[in-house]
Amino acid sequence: KRMAAGGAAYDTLTRARATARATAPALMLALSTAAVALSSFGTRLGRLGDVGRGSIAARQAGSAVGCVRSPFSPYAIGQLPSSPQIRSSSSSMVGGEDRYYSKGLGPTTGGQRARRIGDLVGRAAVVKKKDKGIVKKNQPYADEIRQGFVNWLNKNGLPDQNVELRYVGMAGWGLVAKKPLRRGDVAFEIPEDLLITRKKVFKDSKFSALMQEKKFPDYWLLAMFLVEQYALTQENPAQCDYAPYIKSLPDETGNVIEWSGREIGELLKGSPMERVAYMMVSDVREAVQLILKEVKGHPNAYYMSEARLRWAFALLLSRVVRLTSRNRELALIPWADMANHRTDVETFIDFEQNKDSVVFRTDREYKEGDEVFVSYGPRSSGDLLLTYGFVPSTASSPQIEKVDLRLVLDGYDPFAGPKKQALKKYGLDSTWTFPLQLNQYPSGLMEYAAFLAFRPKSDAEVEFYAQQLFGKTNMRVIPGELDTPGRDLIKQECFNALSRYRGSVESDRLMLEEKEVISEDSIMSQERDKRALAAAAVRLRERAILRKTRDIIDKGVGNFVERILRNNPIRWWFTE
Repeated sequence: KRMAAGGAAYDTLTRARATARATAPALMLALSTAAVALSSFGTRLGRLGDVGRGSIAARQAGSAVGCVRSPFSPYAIGQLPSSPQIRSSSSSMVGGEDRYYSKGLGPTTGGQRARRIGDLVGRAAVVKKKDKGIVKKNQPYADEIRQGFVNWLNKNGLPDQNVELRYVGMAGWGLVAKKPLRRGDVAFEIPEDLLITRKKVFKDSKFSALMQEKKFPDYWLLAMFLVEQYALTQENPAQCDYAPYIKSLPDETGNVIEWSGREIGELLKGSPMERVAYMMVSDVREAVQLILKEVKGHPNAYYMSEARLRWAFALLLSRVVRLTSRNRELALIPWADMANHRTDVETFIDFEQNKDSVVFRTDREYKEGDEVFVSYGPRSSGDLLLTYGFVPSTASSPQIEKVDLRLVLDGYDPFAGPKKQALKKYGLDSTWTFPLQLNQYPSGLMEYAAFLAFRPKSDAEVEFYAQQLFGKTNMRVIPGELDTPGRDLIKQECFNALSRYRGSVESDRLMLEEKEVISEDSIMSQERDKRALAAAAVRLRERAILRKTRDIIDKGVGNFVERILRNNPIRWWFTE
């Protein structure tokens, strides 16, 4: 993690390490060691790591950077409480559906995180082993696999559906309407007996006693269960109840768990998603090692391997669902997990008690033969790339695009101490992350920036303005003497964020044009050559948001919102 104290030095260090990866392993090791030292220095200064569970991004919009640990982390068993909200008179963020990054996450020290990420970067040049799934399918959508899966579902109680499973092109399998559907119709429903949940794992797994004794988190349980069924399918498919489902799962998802450290460093350089990607891969790696350690001595320990567990975690990341109506229970849902995402879909998969089934209801009309889409939540392109392995077209819903802007209290501010104490009093920290979006003004951004930027003359003045900006009030107005410095700070941080990206806007645009990728195209990242294209699309969209924020933030709040809404988002943002 980047330290609040020493953030600029860490940025320089990260860029140097990226260069060293390709030329000097010994130097790279030295830089990783320096990262640990810098991290320890940050610890001594009392500021460990980046924004935590309390970030506005994580709380209100599920920001990609707004967390400390991933759900795969060994510390992800409990859930930390949300921090108090920063209130804003400007507008409020729209809360997202379930996101990978807003799970309950436990703390770690800056030194631990730097060592883990340094180790991951240090291994970047090593060729990563790939899991090949049950069989490497030359025809991955072969009819015998599809038909075997459908027969298994029917045998286990799947009722007649209004959709059928078909090959839909680049996205692979998809669910297609068998008849015309109206808005609100049930497109598909899956009975509870078909759901793979904690309860099902405890009932059917040979590792059940160990799982309960060790109190493994749900992600671990599901990953181990997938690997167990994978191994049983290899040994004797006829004796494995889940073999048809396991065979239907993809060999690769394209999400970041399958990327090498080198790919992350090269393709996501400068993007806030780079830190998130390293964190995700690092946490999965740590979870895998701990699982392997805990199963030693178990009669079926040979089922588990690093490659198999990594494959299972990648699948979970792209397929698992949290059922809102069942206290956000984690579940794998065969059949429903074949449905593809579309960014403008407004309805979600959830459990309906009266049907005792997971149900998806359409939000629009579909003709017979149309693919029926679901929503994975209002996720940005970067989020979808890291989690699901694809980048959606820009033409669908560009307003959900997001890039995180990180603001840090200046350690050289003469009143840094009193400001830090004042922030703490209102449940805030000296580093905060805000999700910049196309048509959403981040809650609390202006207040927080104004407080960091203004130059007080006394401790009393610090406390006075903290109350003005963060205290309870029905109407908040940022004092004029604080407003301009705050806008200047946001503008400067947008400049800084833009300077960290690799290459240029023009080079990314030319890359997409050369491959004839247009705004209506989604980009899948299962193939390695497509990952560069997907990452280029993410960089273009993130930089467009930063550029526009930089250019209009000093025009006033009213103009900020008005100009965003007045412009054609697709034309202005992605073809500028």
